[in-house]
Amino acid sequence: MPVSTERNRTRFSSILESLRAALSLIRHGHAGEVIRELRRRLYSTRRSYCLLRDLSVEFPSPQAKIAIAVRRLEEEDVPAILDVSRRQTGSDRSARMRRLRLIEYGIPTCYVAVTSDGTPCYLQWLMGHEQNERIRTFFGGEYPRLDRNEMLLENAFTAESFRGMRIMPCAMSRIAEKANQSHADRVITFVDEANIPSLKGCERAGFVPYLLRTERSRFFRRSFEIERLPEGTAYPFD
Repeated sequence: MPVSTERNRTRFSSILESLRAALSLIRHGHAGEVIRELRRRLYSTRRSYCLLRDLSVEFPSPQAKIAIAVRRLEEEDVPAILDVSRRQTGSDRSARMRRLRLIEYGIPTCYVAVTSDGTPCYLQWLMGHEQNERIRTFFGGEYPRLDRNEMLLENAFTAESFRGMRIMPCAMSRIAEKANQSHADRVITFVDEANIPSLKGCERAGFVPYLLRTERSRFFRRSFEIERLPEGTAYPFD
């Protein structure tokens, strides 16, 4: 397939995903969330850190405030953690819908953290180089192509009633370590530079600043620029 045709197909798929999300939010009374996203897509510049966990370097997994176990997502977990039948804020509903679409799209592998009684409280995807084309189609070019020894850890979600319990760094660290099962020794994840709580969680999970991604949206067209950070670059809050 010609490169231009593939790019058009990727962009079209990304637009369809955005339209589906917008219509659902409007139907459920969250038009304000849609307007904010439209403004961002019309004209904005955002920067995100690409954080790296080198699995060849030993790092003790942090502990959450409650006991959790990590395993692959099962079908019955989905309504328990991503229920959209009850009323939520626009941002929480949008976050759930995006992850439901990713489950429907079928990119492996989604992991879930569960409490001692089996309640799902956190989920996140660990994706390998075999999924490069599907990642590009679904996410619209947000992420660089993965090398064979590299995996992408993305789309974390913590259920509202479990936030503030330091589940994210604990679960994230354990999920990242599962990359060893796929013969990968590097795991990357992206976090907006303004999202200090998530950046701190990633630091506790053993990730360090690696790249800087600049996303520019101009009249509904997005472009991405990746810049390598000097080794030893500190987090913005250090």
